[in-house]
Amino acid sequence: MPSPLTLDLDRHATLKLNHGPAGQNLVARVPHNLSEEEFMRISKSAYGLINKLTGCNCMSGRISFVVEDMFSDVIKVQLDSPLGR
Repeated sequence: MPSPLTLDLDRHATLKLNHGPAGQNLVARVPHNLSEEEFMRISKSAYGLINKLTGCNCMSGRISFVVEDMFSDVIKVQLDSPLGR
């Protein structure tokens, strides 16, 4: 099991653009217990990406923004270390 220090260093969020039947979704996967400051950093990055993709300075509804926490992840596979270590 990783130490608490390792967990703090691995704190990150991901943004992924999905295409679904209802249109495009920008999904932000965030760590559990997200702080207000962290949420604001993520939403600013999401806004910038939506602006870049749509060419519009507004949240016009062409891309939905969804936030999910990573708490639902059950298995995490560390790809940068060999198996068994």
